[in-house]
Amino acid sequence: MENRKPRALLINPPVYDFALFDLFLKPYGLFRIARLLAEAGYDIIYIDALDYRDYATAGVLKKPKRNANGTGKFFRESVSMPEVLKNHAAADFTRGFARYGVLQPVLRDKIDRAEPDIAFLASGMTYWYQGLREAAGIVRHFYPGIPVIVGGIYAGLMPDHCKAQTGADRVCTVLNTSILDDILRSAELPGVPRGGDMPVPIVGTGFWGDAAVMRLNEGCPYNCRYCSSGILSPVFSPGNPEEAFRQFEELYQTGIRNFAFYDDAFLAEREKSLVPFLRRVMESSCAPSFYTPNAVHVGLLDRDTAVLMKRAGFKEIRLGFESSSRDFHEQYGRKYAAGSFNDVVAMLVSSGFRRENIGVYILAGLPGQYVQEVRDSVKAASSEKVRIYLAEFSPVPGSPLWQACVEASRLPLEEEPLFHNNTFFPMEWAGFSRKDLQGLKDEVRESNRHLGAG
Repeated sequence: MENRKPRALLINPPVYDFALFDLFLKPYGLFRIARLLAEAGYDIIYIDALDYRDYATAGVLKKPKRNANGTGKFFRESVSMPEVLKNHAAADFTRGFARYGVLQPVLRDKIDRAEPDIAFLASGMTYWYQGLREAAGIVRHFYPGIPVIVGGIYAGLMPDHCKAQTGADRVCTVLNTSILDDILRSAELPGVPRGGDMPVPIVGTGFWGDAAVMRLNEGCPYNCRYCSSGILSPVFSPGNPEEAFRQFEELYQTGIRNFAFYDDAFLAEREKSLVPFLRRVMESSCAPSFYTPNAVHVGLLDRDTAVLMKRAGFKEIRLGFESSSRDFHEQYGRKYAAGSFNDVVAMLVSSGFRRENIGVYILAGLPGQYVQEVRDSVKAASSEKVRIYLAEFSPVPGSPLWQACVEASRLPLEEEPLFHNNTFFPMEWAGFSRKDLQGLKDEVRESNRHLGAG
């Protein structure tokens, strides 16, 4: 190595999908690695292939429509649907397929100019692996001798498939300081301090854009059968409110005002983590806008916490309602007693939240689920005049429900992750057809149409 600081290339890959919306979509884990490497003396070259601000791409593709809160659309370029999808009779589908992100020549040029000693790539959904494969292939083309490391959701859920598709030197199902240190030292690069917790993400406007994400707690104390949280973060650990506030304050001082929480269990052990954090924010002179795209557990929300959230700056709150069916909650999670939903909505309204800024997720398309159950849930949520989000189920490899999905689906879920995409409605059956799903979407759209702007 020449006489210069070691250089680490970090890439957030493009995405191939039928649709993609930026609901605070940030590579949180990659930014944690960036922090460790920067503190260890590395030059960080971050390439965001989903950068909606890219000047060169904006000269060719339509400029994405963005919202004031840091959410919105990405650059979109129509591409052919993969042959494996075209050729499968059960995937009868004509919706347009696209590549989201900066143009491929732009991505190639950015990587070509990076001159790294090691590369770290983030991975998202299992069915987004095409963009990851593209980015890894470009790195390999320009720098065949450097280590390529992949982590994230896809890497954690399908490590063998990930390695085969990307040719990565290391696929990390989990990553901590000791593993990262081993990776660096095996490449004869400077290591990082071992044994400590993974740090908060790196700070800087070149990384975050118009919004930042935070994580107060790690993992989730529940083990819902349809969820991957227990696989990716097996142990729940409440966060340190002082560290969380320092992270928030660092980001706030760079000019960021929009913050979304990535927590899987935002309200769990709230007296230890969330409540002290909210009080610190209220004591400061900061005026943030907070969001909960991952939804919060209905059964853990009380009025005092709701009041604190509203006063601290939460602009909306999304609830993991999932279903109005008592049997559903008995079977899949037991996170709260069915029937308490109306009381929680009333509590939020009395705490200052407007009904149009209360969102509820309803799960649709689980194996063996009847359309009537979802329709009843939509009706229950609609009666409260809150905003409804129909969460279309996507099978999760390794989850407690995975084998049932494999056995029930008409699609080859084990062989091809592209079929995990909920656009295909993988768990369609006689009791819940694609036509039924479209009808539900129409009902949700009509219910939401009567609400004010979110």
